[in-house]
Amino acid sequence: MTELGSIYNHNGQPSTATIQSRQIAEKFANGIAEFNWKVDYFKFCELLELEPGEYADEQYQYFQQLAESLTRFNAESLAKMIDAGIKNKLLSSLRS
Repeated sequence: MTELGSIYNHNGQPSTATIQSRQIAEKFANGIAEFNWKVDYFKFCELLELEPGEYADEQYQYFQQLAESLTRFNAESLAKMIDAGIKNKLLSSLRS
């Protein structure tokens, strides 16, 4: 069973995101931010087993965009998106 969180959003309303989704969102966003802060291009390539070059350059750029984009959402917003994605996936699998 999924539990709704007890955190309140910017309107003072109780959160509609599940605790599990909020935990996933926080871990993901924090992990990406920490990784982005600590690594350079060559460490990124090493971790993902990429040979430095055009493809690796492109992937590193996408990663940096991801890290930057995640800072624009709080964990609550990310958690709501996760919940919506899971719900949509469940609904489409039930229709199949």
